[in-house]
Amino acid sequence: MGLKTNLAVAAGLLLLAVVVVVPPATLLSPRTSQFRATFRQKCQAFPETSQRCEQLLSMFEEAYVGQDPCNFPDEAYHPLFVENPFIHSCDKTMFWSDTKDLVHQFCKGRNHFVSLENSLLGNIMDGLTWCGKKSSKDTFFYLCEKCDINTVSSFWVRASAEFADYACGNASVLLNGAISKPFDPTSYFGAVEVRKLAFPRVQSLTVILVIKNNNADCSHESLQVLRNVLDPNVTLHCRSVTEAKLLECVEAGTTTDACWT
Repeated sequence: MGLKTNLAVAAGLLLLAVVVVVPPATLLSPRTSQFRATFRQKCQAFPETSQRCEQLLSMFEEAYVGQDPCNFPDEAYHPLFVENPFIHSCDKTMFWSDTKDLVHQFCKGRNHFVSLENSLLGNIMDGLTWCGKKSSKDTFFYLCEKCDINTVSSFWVRASAEFADYACGNASVLLNGAISKPFDPTSYFGAVEVRKLAFPRVQSLTVILVIKNNNADCSHESLQVLRNVLDPNVTLHCRSVTEAKLLECVEAGTTTDACWT
């Protein structure tokens, strides 16, 4: 092996070392400006809050900045929901589990049904990752979810609980009938939301079971688990509908309960 070859190999190893060493420092650097810019942009998309996005951002940051991201209490976000309550008609509340893309298409106009991610705080935080660090005033993007209970998961636990507490009358949930357990007791819907649906505030819950090629129906055994978890005084209804039918309704702009009744 000649001198040029040795130099080339050495240069390659040095480059590899640089590639390996540099990213961790980059990953751990603050992303405060980026987070704030995204937060403001999403907040300003809501006409009812476009003039107070700075106040909302400040209140949100107060909950987690300077805090350890692990074992983060969901109660830290409660004041945020007190100051920024849901404003949709409470009987339009729609929950979901493993049907995120479909429910967002169906609820996009917020005319007949509203999902958590259609609400102000749910929409702003959907798809974002954030956390603080002790003795720091910055926001970070990476390593925020290294623990099971963290700033992101705790936000969605609190948001789910508040959303379910707000529901009234006839609530709905869009479940995936193409999987082995359409009702998953460990999902946000199964572990948090359904347990908050209390009678007489909530009169009934309608399951919209989204199926493909009639591969499931409302007799699915996991729905009996749902019945056992749900307040016994809340009436449980179930309707099965194909995904194609729901997408037809989305395309036609007729996203009402007529799609499955």
